[in-house]
Amino acid sequence: MSEAALQRIAENKLTRNPQLDLSDLDLSHLPDPLADCVWLESLDISRNPELADLTPLAGLIQLQQFYCYDTQISDLTPLTGLIHLHQLYCSGTQISDLTPLAGLIQLQHLYCSGTQISDLTPLSGLIQLQHLYCFDTQISDLTPLAGLIQLQQLDCSKTQISDLTPLAGLTQLHKLTCFRTQISDLRSLAGLTQLQELDCLSTKIADLTPLIGLNNLNKLDVGFTEITDLWPLFGLIQNRIDVSWNSDEYYENDSVICIQDCPLVCPPAEIARDSPQAVRDYFEELGGDGERLNEVKVIFLGEASAGKTSLVKRLMNEAFDSQESQTHGIRIRQASFDMSDGEQVTAHLWDFGGQEVMHATHQFFLSQRSVYVLLLNSRNDDQAEKWLKHADSFGGRSPVLVVLNKIDENPSFEVERKSLTEKYPRITGFYRLSCADAEHLGFIEFREALRRQIEQADTRCTPFPRHWLAVKRHFVAMQKNYDYIESAEYRRVCQALGVTRRLSQDVLLQFLHDLGVLINFRDLQYFDTQILNPLWLTNGVYRIINSSIVAEQGGLLRERDFDAVINDPRYQSHNTSEREFIYPKDKLYYIVRVMQEFELCFPIGPSDFIVPQLLPANAPEFAPDGAMLRFVMHFPAFLPNSVFPRLMVKLHDFIRGNERWRTGMVLHKASVFDALARVRWDKEDQQLLIDICGNERRRLLSFIRETVKEIVADFTGLDFVERVPVPDCDGYKDYDELVEAEKARVTEIFVKELKRQIPIAGLLDGIEEAAMRDENRQLPVKAFVSYSHRDLAHLKSLRAHLSPLVRLQKLQLWDDRDIEAGDEWLPEILQQLEQTDIVLCLVSPDFVNSDFCYLQEFQAALDAHRRGEKSVVPIMLRKTDWQDLPLAAIQGAPDEWISSAADQDGAWCRVSERLRPVIEAARERKVRRLEAENVPARTRLGAG
Repeated sequence: MSEAALQRIAENKLTRNPQLDLSDLDLSHLPDPLADCVWLESLDISRNPELADLTPLAGLIQLQQFYCYDTQISDLTPLTGLIHLHQLYCSGTQISDLTPLAGLIQLQHLYCSGTQISDLTPLSGLIQLQHLYCFDTQISDLTPLAGLIQLQQLDCSKTQISDLTPLAGLTQLHKLTCFRTQISDLRSLAGLTQLQELDCLSTKIADLTPLIGLNNLNKLDVGFTEITDLWPLFGLIQNRIDVSWNSDEYYENDSVICIQDCPLVCPPAEIARDSPQAVRDYFEELGGDGERLNEVKVIFLGEASAGKTSLVKRLMNEAFDSQESQTHGIRIRQASFDMSDGEQVTAHLWDFGGQEVMHATHQFFLSQRSVYVLLLNSRNDDQAEKWLKHADSFGGRSPVLVVLNKIDENPSFEVERKSLTEKYPRITGFYRLSCADAEHLGFIEFREALRRQIEQADTRCTPFPRHWLAVKRHFVAMQKNYDYIESAEYRRVCQALGVTRRLSQDVLLQFLHDLGVLINFRDLQYFDTQILNPLWLTNGVYRIINSSIVAEQGGLLRERDFDAVINDPRYQSHNTSEREFIYPKDKLYYIVRVMQEFELCFPIGPSDFIVPQLLPANAPEFAPDGAMLRFVMHFPAFLPNSVFPRLMVKLHDFIRGNERWRTGMVLHKASVFDALARVRWDKEDQQLLIDICGNERRRLLSFIRETVKEIVADFTGLDFVERVPVPDCDGYKDYDELVEAEKARVTEIFVKELKRQIPIAGLLDGIEEAAMRDENRQLPVKAFVSYSHRDLAHLKSLRAHLSPLVRLQKLQLWDDRDIEAGDEWLPEILQQLEQTDIVLCLVSPDFVNSDFCYLQEFQAALDAHRRGEKSVVPIMLRKTDWQDLPLAAIQGAPDEWISSAADQDGAWCRVSERLRPVIEAARERKVRRLEAENVPARTRLGAG
C-alpha cells in the first residue's frame, strides 16, 4: 500500500476537500479508507498501471468528475450508482462494456479511447452528453448516438466506422474527428451548420460538396484522401481560411484546410503546395469562365517490336502492317475519344522507340498527369518490371494499362498478374489482344479501358483559366514551324495573353511540359530554352549516343566535335519527322547539358565530356594494396540500366585517371579519402560490387553507398539489399538484418558456411564505425551559403568539393537557388538563416557590396557565432578590402584568395579540411540540444 495515498486520504478526511488526487502512486488496489470520503466530487486515480478494481468507490455518490485512465480497470459496474457523475475519463483501460453507464443521465463528458469497447448502445439515453472520445476502439456503428442532440465534440477516429448518417441530426456538433476510419461520404454532415472542426485525414472521402454550406468551418483536414477538387470550399478559402499541404498544421493553427498528399486537380497540386495566396490567385484567375483542358498525354512503352506503333495505328483506325518499321526516337499522334458526358478529348499518343540505346532518353519526356500503356509480347515478358519501374518512377499517380500483344502468335502468353498488381498498384488492368485483329474482344476491351482512364485523367479534368488556354493554343500553333523558343518569349506570351503572375506562369509551364507542348528543364533555366518539338532534342541526343566519332574516342565527346557529331547528316531520323533537324551552334552545348543533367554524360576538364554508354567494354587490371573491404548492393527485382552510368557521372571527380569502362570504374582522390575503390556493375545478377582498400575504406564506402541511394531515390519503389561479407568464407549477410539485430541487443549470428556464431559488431564495424549508426550523431549539419550571383561558378565549385560531406550526410547545403518558384525570396532566406547551424560567406568584392552583410539577421548570426551557438566561416574567394566588416574578425579559409591560387582545386580542398572540425562542433551542439530536449533523431510523420 502506498504511504503517500494513505496520507493524502487522511488529509482529505480532515479538510473534507471535494477534490482528491491519487494518480501516479503505483497503487495496486484502492485503500479502504477511501470509501469514507463520501463528500468527494472529483477523484483522480489515473496512471496507476496495476490498479484494477473500483469496488471501494461504489458509495461516493457525490462524485462528478472521475479520472481512471491508464489503469487495468476492466469493469465499470461500481459506478452504476454515481448518478451525479458529469465527467468520466477511462481511456487506456481494459474496459469492454459501457452498460454500467446507461443510467448516468447527467454524464456530459466521456473519454473511453484506447479501450476494448465495441458497442455504444448503452449511451443512447445519455441525452446530456456533450463530449465523447472513443477513438482507437472496436466500434463500427454510431447509430446509438443519433438522439444525443447536445453532443458538441465527437472523436471516433481509428475505428471501423464507415457511416456518418446517425450524426445528421446532431446540429450542436462543432468538432468531429474521424481520421483513419472507413468513411467515404460526408453528405450526412451537410446540415451541421455549427461544425467548426472536421478531421477526415486518411479516410476514403473523395467529394467535399456536402461542406458547401458549413460557413462556420474553421479547421478541416482531408490529407491522404482521394479529394481532387477544392472548389466546394471556395467561399471559405477566398474569405479567411488558408490551405496547407502539411497536415501537422491542423494541430498548430486555429484556421486551416489541410490537403497533404491529395491527388488535387482543382487547384493543381503545384499551386496547393506553394502557398495559401497561390490557391486564392488560382481561383480568382479561374473565375466563372474556366473550362476543362480535355487533352491527355498517353505514353506507349515497351521493347522494340513489341507492337507499340501498330497499337497506336489501330487506335487511329488505320490498317495493320505486319512489316511495320521500327520507331527511332518518338512519334506523336493525336486521336479523339468520346467521353460519357458528351465531350470529346484529344489524346496525344507518344510512341517511344524501344531500342535499348535510346531508353535513357525516355526520361526526358516521361511525365506525370499521363496515361501509360505498356506493351509486352512473349519474347520480352521478362522486361515487364523494367518498364513498370519507369512508369512508377516518372509517372507519379498516372495509371498503367498492360497489353499482352501478339496472342495470335502465342495464345498461351500470360504474366503473373497478381504479383505485378501488388507490386505496382497503379496498374489498372491487363488486356490480351492482337493488333492484327481490330475486332478482337481484347482490343475492344482495351480501347474502352483506355477511354475510361483518359476520362479520369488530371489534364482532362483540371479547370483551366481561359488565359491559360490561350497561352497553350498559342504554343501548339508554334509547334508547326519552331523547334524551340527562348524562355523570355514564353514569359512575354504569357504576359500578353493575361497570365501575369509568375507562379501561374510556372505552373502552366509544368502543365504544358506534362502535355508535351513545351518541354521545360527547370535546372537548365540559365540556357533560356524551352523545347516545342521533343524530336529536336531526342534526335540530337540520339546522334551523340550513336556517334562513331565518340565511340572511336573511347566515349570522349570533345567540344570541338559538337558540331560534327550533332549535325552529322547520317543520323537524320527518317521516320520520326518530315523535316530535317539543323542545330544552331549556340544550341549544341544545350543538347550536351541536357544529357549531363540526366546523367548521360559527365564533364572532364573545362569543355569535354565522357559518354559512359560509349566507354570501352574491357576493364583494366586492378591491383589493391592492403586489406580489402567488399560490399554488395543487390537489386533483386530490377536494376535500371541508367543507375551505373549515373553513378559514374556523380562520382566522375573521383575516378582515377582514365580507369573507367562501360561497367566499372576505379575511384581514388587522396585529398578527400585515403582509400582506393573499384565499383563494378554486374548486369546479369543485378548488383553493384564494391571493393575498397586503404585506411579510410569505411568512409569511402559510406560515400559510395549514399551516392547510390541518392540515385535510387529517383525511382519509386526501387528496392535493393545491402550485403556484408563474412570473413573467412564466401558468404554474405544482409546489412539491414545485422543492424536490426544489433538494435535488439543480439550480439552474435550463426554463419552456416563457418558452422559457428560470429560477433555482429565485428561484421558491422568492418563496414562503418558504431558511431555512424547512432541516428542523433548522423544528423546533417545545415549550412547556409551566402554569395554574390556573380560568383555562381565558384558556388558550384564549393558544392562539388563539399559533395563527399553532403553524401555522407554530414552536411546539408542551402543557397537561394533552392527557393521554390513563387516563394517570397527574402522571408525564405531569413528563415533559412535563422535555422542554419553554419553560415558560409563567399567573400569577394561583389559580396562585400551586397546588402546581405548589413542585414539585421546576419548581424544576429554573427552574435550567435560569438556566443558559440552558430558558426560563421568566411571563404576567401576573390581579393577585396573587407577589413572594416565585422566578418573580417573571423578566421577565414583557406589562407589565400582562391581565385589567385595556382592550384584552385587544392585551395578548395583546404576549405573542405577547414570545415570538418567546424561541422563536427556544430553537430555536437545539435546533439546536446536534442538530448536536452529529449527529441529523437527521426520522427514518424503522420497523424494520430
